[in-house]
Amino acid sequence: MKFIYSSGQRALEGFTLKRGIGRGGFGEVYFAVSDGGKEVALKLVRGDHCVELRGVAQCLNLKHPNLVALYDLRTDGRGDHWVVMEYVAGEPLNVVLSRHPSGLPRELVREWFLALARAVGYLHDHGIVHRDLKPGNVFLENGMLKVGDYGLSKSIGASQRTAQTQSVGTVHYMAPEISTGNYNKQIDIYAAGIILYEMLAGHVPFDGESSGEILMKHLTAPPDLSRVPVEYRPILARALAKNPAHRYASLAEMAREVEAQGQETGRVPAGASRPVPPAADARQEARAPRPEEAIPSVLPALTLRQQVLELCLSLSLTVAFALVGTALWAALVRTGSLGQLSTIFFLTVAASWAILVPGKFWTQRRGDSWTRRLVMMALGGLIGLGALWLDGWSPGGPGDPASGLVDGGALVSVFPSDVLSEASYFSYYALAFFALRWWRMTGRRRPQRFSFAPILGAGFWALVLLLLVRAPQWPGVLVLVMASVIVQLVSPWEQPPPPAAKRMRLRYA
Repeated sequence: MKFIYSSGQRALEGFTLKRGIGRGGFGEVYFAVSDGGKEVALKLVRGDHCVELRGVAQCLNLKHPNLVALYDLRTDGRGDHWVVMEYVAGEPLNVVLSRHPSGLPRELVREWFLALARAVGYLHDHGIVHRDLKPGNVFLENGMLKVGDYGLSKSIGASQRTAQTQSVGTVHYMAPEISTGNYNKQIDIYAAGIILYEMLAGHVPFDGESSGEILMKHLTAPPDLSRVPVEYRPILARALAKNPAHRYASLAEMAREVEAQGQETGRVPAGASRPVPPAADARQEARAPRPEEAIPSVLPALTLRQQVLELCLSLSLTVAFALVGTALWAALVRTGSLGQLSTIFFLTVAASWAILVPGKFWTQRRGDSWTRRLVMMALGGLIGLGALWLDGWSPGGPGDPASGLVDGGALVSVFPSDVLSEASYFSYYALAFFALRWWRMTGRRRPQRFSFAPILGAGFWALVLLLLVRAPQWPGVLVLVMASVIVQLVSPWEQPPPPAAKRMRLRYA
């Protein structure tokens, strides 16, 4: 593309041109830098510039975050007119759409259309109709949408709403009434509907081999709404009505119904009539499940009998996994007596069962209540007393926990003698069970079937508590880590339902 001016020239006093960035029917656009260092876009207006200059004059003092700012209107020494405007470094919407032939994600469609509606609605509120609304005039920079190219804008004051003398715009987005010269801001609503259709479907509703064919389709052919999501069909049917009186009264009204699609999927907007599809399409829609019915948001609850059977199976598998884990530990360290390994095995089974039993009945409930933590702390304390008993202690008995000998040495202690006490065992396991939300590892609808995050959490708290409590050393850490692994492996898991639709701000396509 050859431009009139080249890089480095000062075609307009105070600005240095860097490169040409676009060309249209009304002139050329250059990227330039002012003498003060500000980056701007300079539009050279060529040919019949009366409409262009009048539109720029109407928009110079308008300020909106979704409009490309117009700074000034200047004339060079040769009598050519230049429009000084904001430089948008991003790409136009039509380039983004070319990368998405099947349409954009619906959240992104809502986000960008609402920004488009705010910008053009602001123009309408100030008596300006854009008249050339199309993706090529909509720019995206860092996720921010901006509407540009006011060159074809024209005032629509009370005395100028009819009998327009010049038909302008791009044929794919041109409302039917433009050909008659009798139009108002409804042509922008029609063009916005075409853009919304294109963002959803990936292509425009009317196309053809010639401009005349496309114009004829705008005048006579109904848009094929079967290519867009069901919930948007009433909106597009109204926005693309051939009669301007049947369209939305304002872009704000249309935007409210588009925004509602992010809050309630499949709802027919109030005041909008649903187009009657052909009989074949109606039968197909009747057979096809609605989007919200494809995956139920609430999975069927299990009966008490099913829960008990699952729990029994999980408890049985726990014994097998604990046996395998203990054997692997023995093979890894290649030390330890049978008494030591037995202690680790029984404590792992007991800890896993203490997690599985209440977790089975909490799996259908949400929350992180203190009741659950206190129950888990009590169970952890019992595990601690069990560990102390396995180490040789009995209430009032002859065992000596400091030496680890019971009745002459039947059971050898696996813990150092200088850290053995009733309080340390109880506190260590009680606090470990209190600190973590163990029931989430057994949840039927947990995010993942197996995750390393709970294992790391169990290991972290096991080590931290070693520093805070006079407690067993490596056996306690090993028991808690093995329990966090086993309860995930033996607990049933179902794919969680998709989250409810909500408004999102997506910034890139």
